[in-house]
Formats: sequence, structure tokens, C-alpha cells
Amino acid sequence: AGRYFALLRRRLRVGDLVAGAVALAGLLLLAADLALAGAGLPGAPLFAVASAVIGACAAVVGLRACGRPESLTDWRAAVRGAGRDAVTDMGGSGLVLLAVATAGLCAWMLLPLAFLAPGPLALALTAVDVRRSAAVCLH
Repeated sequence: AGRYFALLRRRLRVGDLVAGAVALAGLLLLAADLALAGAGLPGAPLFAVASAVIGACAAVVGLRACGRPESLTDWRAAVRGAGRDAVTDMGGSGLVLLAVATAGLCAWMLLPLAFLAPGPLALALTAVDVRRSAAVCLH
């Protein structure tokens, strides 16, 4: 446990905290947008779909950025690379969305599983990144 906390302290940087705050703010904004769409405003169904698509795309790019090695030193480079990968590797982006849906479903079914969901989600993100690297090496 001591080694884990030492690695965690070394990993926590200002950029990581800012990235977490941006992700939290985006999640709160998406929740507010969907709540407004549920209030019965004109055009709410189309707005809800557009908000959900934008939120899903942002989640894919954000999670793929977390899985990139550049996230250890430079978040901007990680986000740029993840955005490029999200567009060029649509299969990997679909797998990331399925991993998020699976983690959410497991947490919904049994609340204590919410604490375990980040592990398989991190494994899925790593697998998508390795899958992309392997596909590039084969060509």
C-alpha cells in the first residue's frame, strides 16, 4: 500500500487535477442540459439526442486521452492524439463506449461494484490502445 500511495502522490500533478475538474464540469454541464431537455422545452427531443451524442464523444476522447502514455506528461498532446484516434479508429471508440456502458451497468446493478469499475475500464482503454498499435504494426 505504501508503494501505491507513493506512486499516486508522484502521479498527482496540477495538470491532472485540472483535467479532472474539466471532466467534472463537463459532466455537470451535460446533466444540466439533459435536465433542461426533460423540462419540456420546444425541440427538447432533438436537443437531448444532440447533447447525448456530444457527451458520448467527449467521454470517448477524454477516456482515450487517459489511456495514452502522453497523459503522464502532457495532457494537451494526449487529448489531441485521442481526438485523432477517436475519429480514425471508430471500432476502438465503440469499444470504449461499450466498456463505459458495461461499467455503468455493473455499478447500477450492484452499487459496491462502482468502486471496482475503474479497473476493468482502464484495462479496456489499454486494450484499445494496444489494439490500435498492433494494427499499425501489421500494416
